[in-house]
Amino acid sequence: MNNLPIIIIGGEPNSIFSEILAKSFKYSKKNKPIILFISYKLFLEQLKKLNLECNHNLIKSNKIKNAKLFKNKINIFNVDYKFNKPFEKISKKSNEYISECFRFALNYIKKNKISGLINGPISKKFFLNDKFLGITEYLANKLK
Repeated sequence: MNNLPIIIIGGEPNSIFSEILAKSFKYSKKNKPIILFISYKLFLEQLKKLNLECNHNLIKSNKIKNAKLFKNKINIFNVDYKFNKPFEKISKKSNEYISECFRFALNYIKKNKISGLINGPISKKFFLNDKFLGITEYLANKLK
């Protein structure tokens, strides 16, 4: 069994993805490390609002290459996002943030081997904006 990480891109910051992830992680087998590309502050605020807990490890952005990855914690790479409330209405406001999450994650993937890639929900209406049919086409374009 390899220890290559599974990469998760948080996606739309105003979705219920943090809830789904925290609840799923609680019951998962944890046989591979997970690196989550998301706003650390937002993730914690959403969990607090939902009265959930999740074991996590914050990875310093300048140390991701040599970071110690844990299987029993979600390893979080912070992507800055300015927000007023933990959950807001989905809009194009988050497009730049989502792009940054993908950019950091795809840069990591280009330099490192991984076990898999999971992306959180995105809004085709706001994020893809009719430029791509779906996230698969978006990723294909970004990864050539």
